Amino acid sequence: MHMKSFQNMCSEEFEKIAILKRGGQKVVFVGIHNTYGESVIKLYFQFNDPRALREIEIGKNLNLHMVPQIYETGTVEYEGTETLYVIEEKVNGTELRQLLNEGLRFSLEDAVYFLEQGLNFIARIEKENIVHRDIKPENIIRSKDGEIYFLDFGIARIIGADSLTKTEALMGPHTPGYSAPEQFNNLKKEIDSRADIFSLGVVTYECITGMNPFRAGSDNVIEVLQKTETITPVQYSIEGDTQSQFMALLSTMMGKYPSRRPKTAEQSLRWLNAAKQTFVYK
Repeated sequence: MHMKSFQNMCSEEFEKIAILKRGGQKVVFVGIHNTYGESVIKLYFQFNDPRALREIEIGKNLNLHMVPQIYETGTVEYEGTETLYVIEEKVNGTELRQLLNEGLRFSLEDAVYFLEQGLNFIARIEKENIVHRDIKPENIIRSKDGEIYFLDFGIARIIGADSLTKTEALMGPHTPGYSAPEQFNNLKKEIDSRADIFSLGVVTYECITGMNPFRAGSDNVIEVLQKTETITPVQYSIEGDTQSQFMALLSTMMGKYPSRRPKTAEQSLRWLNAAKQTFVYK
């Protein structure tokens, strides 16, 4: 049986379709599907790429409102080759990176709501032994009312499953400036949800201050990684954080060593709830 081409699928199943972005691993489209409505279509360049298959497996098994629902997967012919495709829910909102570029800065109330949602997300995937490993502004969508959604499990790790990174690799998959030291140093035995807690701390700090503490003033990736391993982000005063408890929690989340961070997202949430007693919202 002849495989359906991507063009045919688009003309038969979609009203409108437009390219959203193209990366090294996949190309992403947005369109209006006849059945699913507004959707995102991902085409993976490598048909049997293990990371793509893992991303799809995680997406199908996670039933979380903070993660886009996968409607359909299969294969189509794209640019002359057999290509894996995924059709998933299009989340209404704006990429956090775009909002930051447009000048978004969190108040204490915004930051608390953001952090609570993020920690609840990590707590849920902790239960499934999943580490996202790529929490950053590009992978978070924020709606107008402040609800957040997490995208892209492309480098996620399932604790206990076969590792997709060579043990002898000097570096594990990471995004400089957001990934924890144990992650980019490929210290596999130390990588668990505390790596996601680190990344979420960095993103929250950036949403308050407008800058990534490890990328700011760095000339290259090596400098970013060196700073991540050595500097402590500057304490920042946020209005309403009367005893600096919120910033203290972020500092702990961004600890250099996993052992110095909260053990779990649940513990982070307990610490946040305790700190809330000292907050004064305007």
